[in-house]
Amino acid sequence: MTTTFAADLVVAPYSDPGHRMRRVAPDVGCAVSARALVDRDVLLWVQRSATTVLVLDDTGLDLVQSVSVRPNQVVFRAGDCPDSIRRAVHHGITRFIVGRQEHVDHLVEYARRTTFVYLGPDLPSVSPTRRIVVVGLHADTGPCGNSADWANAAEHALCRTAQARTLGTPAHRIVLSRSAGTVVPLSVERLDSIVRAVDEALRQGCARWRLARPAVTIAAL
Repeated sequence: MTTTFAADLVVAPYSDPGHRMRRVAPDVGCAVSARALVDRDVLLWVQRSATTVLVLDDTGLDLVQSVSVRPNQVVFRAGDCPDSIRRAVHHGITRFIVGRQEHVDHLVEYARRTTFVYLGPDLPSVSPTRRIVVVGLHADTGPCGNSADWANAAEHALCRTAQARTLGTPAHRIVLSRSAGTVVPLSVERLDSIVRAVDEALRQGCARWRLARPAVTIAAL
């Protein structure tokens, strides 16, 4: 199956969206939703560049397995089903977005090696646990979020970073994404606008809360 995703997003002379994003903000990373991998051009780019793939459900997990995306490229968003978390762990995935303490509990049960987690908005901190390492925070926008929505998500994540620091859970990374189940092609102009808005929100927020700028990955694709 081929969509118009890549045609709308990847235009000459840019070889990949990540390159274009870095031209706008050099320290912003790029990720792609697993659902976008149905486009062959996007899949080949992801495989070639080792770009991070955000998996939101069992369908996405099936897809990354079927197209041989390496587990170390994947960030899996834990949901309501423990079996999905177990499948992801058994597939070799070690990076997870967790929104509830139960997600962490399942990872403690299933994982046999160090697992890195991003905390969702409803989980300000987690209890210290062997093999579970908090590396950052996650926030998302609506399925059709505009630049202001992305900037707000970045600002709220920075505020949570400051709060996490006071709770003894330092977080040095932020992942921003769109809501689950959404793959809407973005024009390069809109992508540029999102990256600029996030970059400005980070600059202002870090100055306001006196934070070192975190590493930020944008999964707008």
